[in-house]
Amino acid sequence: MSTRLIIWARPEQETLLRDAIREAELELLAVGSDTPDGTGALSQMFQVERLGDLRQVIRRTDVDLLWLASPAPIEEAERRLIREMDLLTISSEPRPGDIATLAIHPDDVAPEVFMPLMRRSESFQSALQILETHSPPQGILLSFRSRAGEGTLFARLFDAMDLIDQLCGEVESVSATLAESGLSVTTARPPIPETLMNLRGHMSLNVHFGDNRCASALLSNCTDSWYRSVTMLTDDGSLHLTDSGCGWSGDDGEIHEYAPTPVSAGVLVGRQIKRLRENLKHPDPPPNYPRLLALCEAARLSCRTGQSESPSRMLAMLSHV
Repeated sequence: MSTRLIIWARPEQETLLRDAIREAELELLAVGSDTPDGTGALSQMFQVERLGDLRQVIRRTDVDLLWLASPAPIEEAERRLIREMDLLTISSEPRPGDIATLAIHPDDVAPEVFMPLMRRSESFQSALQILETHSPPQGILLSFRSRAGEGTLFARLFDAMDLIDQLCGEVESVSATLAESGLSVTTARPPIPETLMNLRGHMSLNVHFGDNRCASALLSNCTDSWYRSVTMLTDDGSLHLTDSGCGWSGDDGEIHEYAPTPVSAGVLVGRQIKRLRENLKHPDPPPNYPRLLALCEAARLSCRTGQSESPSRMLAMLSHV
């Protein structure tokens, strides 16, 4: 029996949606958007029922999966309704909910499953198997980029921080710089947005640890294609992975190669939907939202101040909002 899907999205996300539906073999029942024009356009694209109210979508009893692809925020009442209806929900954006509440009650996690998350990818799982027989990574370089319709810069930042948190543990401070796409390089730096969801353009960041590690990343949601890569340097070799696979080269001459065939964001979402369905009784642990939000907020604030910012101090501030 196919999985019945309803999507809340925007017309510019058509390719992302079609690739995921094809990869996961989903049955699309209806579409909706945060604007009436968007709802009409999506309905015509996919030739399915149009829905104009997200709460109407959540209350449907003939649906197996809801995909919140649009970057539009959802209200806390809608999040509660998702929990009450026990509706399996995925999201193309991190949606932690109320930050102050989350900092005080970290177990009150978001009901939506964020994807595609690099930590849950087949490539990263293969990389972990390789690392089991080698020394831990000391140097990490990430490049996560996408088109605007494939997610916000916050989504790319959250994905990168989740992987850094998984591999390296506690972060002392974050230094970051933001460049807005579409402006001349000689243009004065534009104001930094007040919220993570409003970040756009290109971001570089350096992450500082208390132990003998280093990590950096270049992130963007304004490029011409989807691409994620991670390079890990260890004492006995190096590991490089993309969404296509992973490869290892070591001092002993051992080399594992892979064919770097491009994979679209939609295909990755489709693969993770299939994994999510297979593991419903034993789901993957959710991201540590309080810690990851503190890391992302530290990066945003560093873009504004031009200085390194402490995620632990940010977490303490958020808990008193």
